[in-house]
Amino acid sequence: MFTPLTIKNIDKQHRWSFRIIGFLMALIPLGTQASPFIDEMIATSQPTPINNYARQQNLSSNIRNNLYIWQGFEHEWQRFVVLRNGGRVPHRISKLHNYIQQPEDSSSPATFNFAQGTGVDGNYMNPKGNYSFIDSESINSLSGDLLLQWTDEITNSDTPVANNKIHDVISIPLDALQANINNDTLTMILQGIQLDLSCNDDLQPKSNPCNSNGMWPYIFNIAINQCEVIEDHYNCDLDVDIYRAWTPNKGGFQLPPLFEEIKPLNHRLDYTLRVHFSAISAPQSVFSPQTNDDIFTSSDIHQRRNKTTTLETHSPNANLNQSTHAIRSFGFGLSAPGLLEQHWQVLGSDISQQGRYIGKLSNQIRSYSQTDQRSQKTVSQASISQSLWAPITVVNATSHVSMGTRSLFFADNVAVSDTQTAKGKLCINSTEQAPAFSRWSMCNYRGWLARIIYGGEQQLSHSANLPLQHQD
Repeated sequence: MFTPLTIKNIDKQHRWSFRIIGFLMALIPLGTQASPFIDEMIATSQPTPINNYARQQNLSSNIRNNLYIWQGFEHEWQRFVVLRNGGRVPHRISKLHNYIQQPEDSSSPATFNFAQGTGVDGNYMNPKGNYSFIDSESINSLSGDLLLQWTDEITNSDTPVANNKIHDVISIPLDALQANINNDTLTMILQGIQLDLSCNDDLQPKSNPCNSNGMWPYIFNIAINQCEVIEDHYNCDLDVDIYRAWTPNKGGFQLPPLFEEIKPLNHRLDYTLRVHFSAISAPQSVFSPQTNDDIFTSSDIHQRRNKTTTLETHSPNANLNQSTHAIRSFGFGLSAPGLLEQHWQVLGSDISQQGRYIGKLSNQIRSYSQTDQRSQKTVSQASISQSLWAPITVVNATSHVSMGTRSLFFADNVAVSDTQTAKGKLCINSTEQAPAFSRWSMCNYRGWLARIIYGGEQQLSHSANLPLQHQD
């Protein structure tokens, strides 16, 4: 579907296994509130070295008059030990895919793609993804992805981190989009990501070989920022901030003299990241995008319930009385807890180590609209659902989730669907590296109930076909 846009490679320095303990405690969640933590952290932190940086932009060969719009996702690991929720098995991030692949032609379905890796231990999930659909001869859309590859490096200190700060540009030729700069409105939206991490023993110190392909994240942010027309191209800044660190218990669990489990922090990791996007062009009389303020939520990482926020924007024109929403940025972050739980204090957990295992990540939109009876203008509304959660076997922290959105307003001649949800099924058996007490291999179990729950086969990724026509 995609043909490479020739841009040379650039080499430069750029930018549980857990043991179940006998005194799992009830937790006191922090109140949810708006937080600028992620932006502040990115603005004030220093990058660590990046090597072998390479990039390639890929664009679809044809413009389209319809578009499936990515509206975020929810990934949650489901396997538990002892406690149904608090005893869930969380993981590092080694793979994270959630994106829409636009169809090659009008007779082919779009696909919603899911993937997430576990490291060495087994688990399963039923990931979700939201989307809406627009269709009109008045609209041109061009989709693609920006492939970024690099190798990071941790700092050598008491609190080692690798702060990957990437700045790049998505560049769309105006003639490829068939945009009339004097008459058309342009915008750029995210269509999801594909992230794959790998650890190469040859790049590690001999005393510290690879420990899985995963990372313990503490900042993760993907953002399409400032866009402008420069000569014959529509250019948008792309910022990627992925920070990783050790956990407060050095990746394992220490209860001297019984347990001294340590999982080393990989000195270097290789990153392959595809950021999927779509550019939209349409006459000003048909289309108007509005960039909204970011929505932030904060809570204790043990607070599993999603926080829901209502976003409301007004149409700039009475003739534009249809709407939906798209994502321009999303991210999450972890900071020190307001109060470290007592049992972690007893175990000497070092909360200056900011990385954590993750059990659930949710950042999604559900769009709807209504007419303001006084102004007769369309009021575009959306429900934003957010969560970053880990079970109580993970040292508590304050979790922060953010999303930046665009409200997209359209005229009556544009077909706009309600938000719909695609679902996947992932299941991964434990490898031989997993601890014997937690090794798990239910993915291929053939019992009827197991097939319903786990899927009957091991699969790290899943693609769901989307309807060829939108459903109101």
